[in-house]
Amino acid sequence: MEYLFTKFAKKILMKLPYIFYALILGLIISCGDSKPKEVEEFNKKMDQTIAIHDEVMPEMTKINQLIGQLDAKMDSTTVEKYKPAITDLKTGHDKMMTWMKNFGDEFSKTEINQGIQLKDLDSLKSRLRTLDDSYKQAVDMRNHIQEAISNAELLLK
Repeated sequence: MEYLFTKFAKKILMKLPYIFYALILGLIISCGDSKPKEVEEFNKKMDQTIAIHDEVMPEMTKINQLIGQLDAKMDSTTVEKYKPAITDLKTGHDKMMTWMKNFGDEFSKTEINQGIQLKDLDSLKSRLRTLDDSYKQAVDMRNHIQEAISNAELLLK
């Protein structure tokens, strides 16, 4: 019996380093800095929101040019034709400026450029809801601007 115990003990001792390494590896993996899914959602939504801004921002120059061209064509007989297009372009411009101000007031440069740093789940969810609202406003702003530009260009043809 003693022989069996000694043989069993040797097998265990031979495997002990592997068991030890497996336990250490498991501990390291389990203690890793895992991020809540809301962090990834926030960062993805932030990238999408900034992409809309980056898409629309160059159109501000085009809006100003179109307003100038429409103003130049407008006289007392064509006010009804050109004034609504000018108003839409100005509204689109104002929406962009307002959206940028609100967005800059709501989100820090770190959140915009590097993503969210919060760990508290309730705070993350709150910031994500705020970002969702900003994203929806950005989509609305983009759609308005694109439509206003398209309508103005059609009038100028």
